[in-house]
Amino acid sequence: LCRDVRQRIQHRIAQVFGISSSAMYLTKPTFFSRMNSTGAKTTHDEYWHPHVDKVTYGSFDYTSLLYLSDYSEDFGGGRFVFMDADSNKTVEPRAGRVSFFTSGSENLHRVEKVQWGTRFAITISFTCDPEHGIGDPVLG
Repeated sequence: LCRDVRQRIQHRIAQVFGISSSAMYLTKPTFFSRMNSTGAKTTHDEYWHPHVDKVTYGSFDYTSLLYLSDYSEDFGGGRFVFMDADSNKTVEPRAGRVSFFTSGSENLHRVEKVQWGTRFAITISFTCDPEHGIGDPVLG
């Protein structure tokens, strides 16, 4: 299932950005996130700060998010916000919705603090550098 989802997202990113999907490699960290209104335990848990994925993670060239819960039904707050000079663009998570973008400084973003409930998502990231590529996750 993970491989199928990753491949479908990878092919769509390649199609939209006009690159070959064979030139993209899964990279780390690819992770499951569970966000709620409890306080952050570490600085890394402070997801609400504006950031650029390429700066934060280094190997990211493309970032994708697969949402697993619904905004305003399962949680409040927690929307994904692209921070633009003219006006911010907001993505409301919906279970099954995928958003993706280039990971560079052109896509400064943050996530609103979750006010209630729990927001679930999977971040699947890609690199164009085979040196930073990883295999698909396996259950052990």
